[in-house]
Amino acid sequence: MSLLARLVQRGGHPAPVRPTVALGADEEQYGAFLVDVLAYHSADVDYSSSIFASGGLFFTGSGTAARSGWRGEGRQAATITSQRLLLGEGDRQRAYDFRSLILIQPNPLDWSANLYFQGAQPLMLRGPWVPWMTVVMSAELYGTPWPPGHLPDTELPIKASCEKAR
Repeated sequence: MSLLARLVQRGGHPAPVRPTVALGADEEQYGAFLVDVLAYHSADVDYSSSIFASGGLFFTGSGTAARSGWRGEGRQAATITSQRLLLGEGDRQRAYDFRSLILIQPNPLDWSANLYFQGAQPLMLRGPWVPWMTVVMSAELYGTPWPPGHLPDTELPIKASCEKAR
């Protein structure tokens, strides 16, 4: 993850791999791995009608869940492409288009990231490849190793190590 972050920081781009899923036009696959998936369910919020406004996320009322909180959805296959994140396999596969991504909250020290897609429950993905996935998504969306507002370039753990090696 740190080497990929450094590559992206220098203007590079992740290398595509041979596809394991059907891809759309101009779409490339970057990886496939297992992640633990948690979804946030709320008794007060209907995530299918969310909007993003200055200052934060706003959701409509009237939820369907009895209790609010993160609920585990088990370990699932995750496939990251240049345009979307795919979770699950076969007829249970769900696609999350990057055009609907509202917010990424990375937590590389916990091997997790929270993802907020418009019209979907907030997701928390956990696993050793999730920080790498966050860098790939950020490179595709922002051209930087991290989303805006997270882990400035000067705080990349690999940067200090690389500079000491010079």
